[in-house]
Amino acid sequence: MSTDEKSSRADPDLNRGRLFVLLTGILWSLAGVFIKSLDLHPLTIVFYRSLFASLFFFLFVRTKSWTVSGPLLVSVVSYTAAISFFVWANKLTTAANAIVLQYTAPIFVFLFVRLLFREPISRPNLMTLLFGMVGVAVIFVGSAGQPDSVGVMMALLSGFLFSVYMTNLRFLKNINPGYLTLVNNLVCWLTLFPLVQSQLSLSPGQAFALAIMGVVQLGIPYFLFSKGLETVSLQEASLIVLIEPVLNPIWVAFVVGEIPSPATLVGGGIILLSLTCRYVGLLSTVGRVKP
Repeated sequence: MSTDEKSSRADPDLNRGRLFVLLTGILWSLAGVFIKSLDLHPLTIVFYRSLFASLFFFLFVRTKSWTVSGPLLVSVVSYTAAISFFVWANKLTTAANAIVLQYTAPIFVFLFVRLLFREPISRPNLMTLLFGMVGVAVIFVGSAGQPDSVGVMMALLSGFLFSVYMTNLRFLKNINPGYLTLVNNLVCWLTLFPLVQSQLSLSPGQAFALAIMGVVQLGIPYFLFSKGLETVSLQEASLIVLIEPVLNPIWVAFVVGEIPSPATLVGGGIILLSLTCRYVGLLSTVGRVKP
């Protein structure tokens, strides 16, 4: 084992970043429960959760943080489009199908970082990706019923746009994560307002659910993801968040009653096993290796 690798394993900032990315995936995985439970137009859901997320981050972002750049414009466009297509896909097909198809994103991320940054794909990351994609394929192939073609297209497009968003974060490392989360969501709801202004009425229960969704399920995890990428490589982060397609259908099954197929359980197990093999040995050495 090289000295650099040992130092990496013992780096508390790196492990904190990994924890941030892991929490991101867990919080993101709650999306299906909210989307399936809310009897609202998909874009109305996207509008309100981004509205509540931006209001929350207004409390923490200082005026002097405001700036504009090309990568920031790419961020707001890819973010708005990715989450809009993802929520719509959840309405048109099962939560398992939507989240699994969105998680074609790591494939595009690995291609982007190779082409744009000439970054080699490490063997452990490549093996984890391959096994993770096998798990994703098992879930998709075994999904109950034939998903609506429009829903499938939207989920795949969401995956591509999510990979654009993730890759673009490499150009935004000097941007305050709270500011980035605020601007992404602010532009999102402002862009969608003309499309949903006739569908904005909510019950008190729906308003409360959307507020929780906007802050806890959307705003905070995107903030944590940006913070995590300050120390965690984009390749590794894209693998850690594979926990989301495992947990998302499970939450939906428990809360909504949309039962995943056996293939979803098998595929999820493969993903979890690949992540476990990648990280358990790595993290277990942290306390034994001197920085």
